Amino acid sequence: MIKNSIISLKLINSAAFAVQDELFKVGLWFEGSKLAETEIYWCALSPFSLSDADGFFTHCVSPVQKILGFEQGHIYIPSFVLSQKIWKKRGSIRDVIRHEYAHSLAHYYPKLISKSDFKNTFGDDYYTYEPIKMKKKAFISKYARIMPMEDFAETFMVYVRRKGIMPSTIKNKQLIKKWQYISSLINLINK
Repeated sequence: MIKNSIISLKLINSAAFAVQDELFKVGLWFEGSKLAETEIYWCALSPFSLSDADGFFTHCVSPVQKILGFEQGHIYIPSFVLSQKIWKKRGSIRDVIRHEYAHSLAHYYPKLISKSDFKNTFGDDYYTYEPIKMKKKAFISKYARIMPMEDFAETFMVYVRRKGIMPSTIKNKQLIKKWQYISSLINLINK
């Protein structure tokens, strides 16, 4: 997206339908899928605590957020990101939505995410708010290094974008393990 751009509802809807089609192709969008319970909403700005977020998923909602109309279990895409005006360039709206659907997956399938294989794959529990201690090449993006939930979401984002086909450039064993984890997670959801 272009720096200082306003995101329209039309753009969000178009991107959402495209991503939902990709989720269908990887086996995550079907009748009865819990991901289909996630609505995508346009909002003017992110809550103050998330003022630099291109999008966000609401695992839980504070009383103030509830008053502002936010609900648990949904994706919100702000029309404008405050930090964008100063320095930040937004990524693609589809990537933002793909990334947020990963958080939705963790929210609606918590038993699958809470297993020890998540911790073994991503370096810690999903809700650990500490940076992960792995080599830089074990991450799909710089943002993925922040904490396990973002590592999972970033890896998921690329997985969905690539329709499950791992890029030949991925050589790191830990990153391959993360990719395989997402694939096996999808298989478990489809059983």
